[in-house]
Amino acid sequence: MNGWHYTPLSPSDETRLGKQLTRWLTLWDWMVAPEFEGLDLIPQQGPVLLVGNHSLMAFADASLMMRAIWQERGILCRSLALHGHFKLPVWGRMLAASGAVDGTRENCTAMMQAGEHIIVYPGGGGEVMKRKGEQHTLRWKNRTGFARMAIQNGCTVVPFSTVGADDCYDILWDNRDMQSSRIGQKLVQLSGLKPEEFPPLLKGWGPTLIPKPQKMYFRFHEPIDASAFQSMDPDDGAWALRHQVEQVIDAGLKELLERRAAEGDTSVLKRLTKRLFNGQRSSTTP
Repeated sequence: MNGWHYTPLSPSDETRLGKQLTRWLTLWDWMVAPEFEGLDLIPQQGPVLLVGNHSLMAFADASLMMRAIWQERGILCRSLALHGHFKLPVWGRMLAASGAVDGTRENCTAMMQAGEHIIVYPGGGGEVMKRKGEQHTLRWKNRTGFARMAIQNGCTVVPFSTVGADDCYDILWDNRDMQSSRIGQKLVQLSGLKPEEFPPLLKGWGPTLIPKPQKMYFRFHEPIDASAFQSMDPDDGAWALRHQVEQVIDAGLKELLERRAAEGDTSVLKRLTKRLFNGQRSSTTP
């Protein structure tokens, strides 16, 4: 499977990838205890663009979401990834094997015309490399590409909000800190990355880089028909759709954070102990 160019999957390929998601993520799903709301809002027929907030280091929340959509709805989602991912020997192959495609306009158009369900994170690499205090926030800058593509292709947009994955790691030193030291500036320069896309120094479980299995919450919102914006000026329409999607996701993040706070102690050890002895499974909330 080539991640550089979009290739439609056969029904057997979709089934194979769906089974892989189920098999590979069973343990992580059990540890994280994800909760899903609004899966029934995702249209069965594409094209559908699922747009949401990117998590810190993009760790395993998207995969859990894809797994749940496959298990509950029988829909295999494919993601658009930054070009640079596919240059990495092992990681690029893994992404391509999971159905990911290089996020070019040509690939996006082809996927929409083929009626795919597509996951996109407008924040891109900058939102993945979060800074201190940016957990569970959007950093989309002036990007409207996803909105333009959705409008041009008459695509249905389903916003989604996710909470929890940003807490799998603690940020010790972010890319703003990097810019405040000569060593950090040199590292950024040698990497060839934009300063905002340089990875932060992180700590996971204890003093290790093993991610903390934080409880995760996923909420899918009411679909938005992008074709309703086609009568507007292209720039105005793209910004109007982007603002609507952004506001919905941001409000969802705030509500999920409030819900998590109201639930009280969701510490890893307490949650895993409860699941171990009670046999509790991850839940899907209507």
